[in-house]
Amino acid sequence: MKEKMMIMKRIGYITGVFFATTCFLTGCVDKFDEEPPFTPIKYGTIVSIAQVKELYSGELAKPWYERSPVQITEDWAITGVVTGSDKVNGNLYKEGYLEDASGGILLKFLATGGFYLGDSVILNVKDLYLGDYGNFIQLGDVPYTDNSGNYRVSGFNKDRRMVKVSIGHPFPPAQAGIQQVKNDQYPGRLVQFHGVQFASYELGKTWAEPLADPPAAANRYLEDCDGNTIIVRTSGYATFAGDLLPVGNGSVTGIVTVFNNDYQLIIRDFSEVLLNGERCIQNAQELGTPVETLSEDFESIADDEDILIDGWQNLMIAGNRMWRNKVYSGNSYAQATGFGSGMDYLEIWLITRPVTISTQKILSFQTAKAYWEHEPGNHPLEVLVSTDYDGTNFYSATWAPVSATLATSSSPDHTFINSGNISLPVAAGQNAVIAFKYTGSGTESTSYRLDNINITTGK
Repeated sequence: MKEKMMIMKRIGYITGVFFATTCFLTGCVDKFDEEPPFTPIKYGTIVSIAQVKELYSGELAKPWYERSPVQITEDWAITGVVTGSDKVNGNLYKEGYLEDASGGILLKFLATGGFYLGDSVILNVKDLYLGDYGNFIQLGDVPYTDNSGNYRVSGFNKDRRMVKVSIGHPFPPAQAGIQQVKNDQYPGRLVQFHGVQFASYELGKTWAEPLADPPAAANRYLEDCDGNTIIVRTSGYATFAGDLLPVGNGSVTGIVTVFNNDYQLIIRDFSEVLLNGERCIQNAQELGTPVETLSEDFESIADDEDILIDGWQNLMIAGNRMWRNKVYSGNSYAQATGFGSGMDYLEIWLITRPVTISTQKILSFQTAKAYWEHEPGNHPLEVLVSTDYDGTNFYSATWAPVSATLATSSSPDHTFINSGNISLPVAAGQNAVIAFKYTGSGTESTSYRLDNINITTGK
């Protein structure tokens, strides 16, 4: 019902543009940065964007190397609202997006400017050409052959073909999920995703590569809380290209595109990236029921496997690594490392099963290091305790540091250091978990090890 109401809203909105065609009798704004005298531009039958794109469907069915641009010979025009402009944030250049109730389309322009978000326009498409780039349909002018021998459509002159009917009427984005947009109905459309975040392995990166020579576009993966992903494609010339990706969860609005088999999202306005909420954590194991004591020596886990212990959690908060079981000189232990990760930032948490703390409990464990690469003052490991973590409230739980003796840069490689006996807080009717937090990167790549984690009753 909600989707139906949205469609009807769009149809009603666009219908208003049809009535605006009466402006042809009295004059329209056919220059885009000023108001010139009336120029009599002739228009034929108003058709939908979907009808225009259908003219190219036969070419899309062919292998890419057999395709040719299709000239529009019909006396047609399309009307719609500008949903993507090259005058906002620099993420588009000499191109824009137009959408009506039937869908959206990419327009290639001869020059920048004069095409603004929320403008209602009418475009004469007779004698223009349809082509594609990576299966994504484009509307432009006379075709040419690029350096790879592929046909491309050139940009057309907006002033000779397009009339601005009204301004300041933003087109409502479709509300959709990541998986929902992966079909031929969504490319070219403005979409808003909710409950999304950048994947953990993208954190610490910038949107694109503006310092490259020349500045380079980049792909970054956006995900929902079920692990579905879509590429966010950003130009190296975008004004936000050098900004770090936001780390939170929230909503993102952009235009869906496709390149070959990859669906992508183009940010049209940086203010529509609202990722400041609490992140969801992918593939978090269920936290176990509380126990009185625990003991873990990792001997039951196979070599070079991610740590999976019943009732524990191994959380990849940022990066592409988890705590992993390793064997050295016949001894099994848990290890976290940034070596070979290529990551700008890694954050990995190993969280124990809860233990009861109605009476005094004592924590002890061992740590070792190998190939110390962290900068002075940066330690790879933090040990934390929480009495209010329930397995799901990672970001809102209270985490207090635990004072323990740890292996340091001056410790011998591969030599385990005893933590000492650490008294945990006592609270009637409550439980506690212990977290071992590793932080590093592809350069701060110290290998850090844990073994013989024990929580026993106090004496």
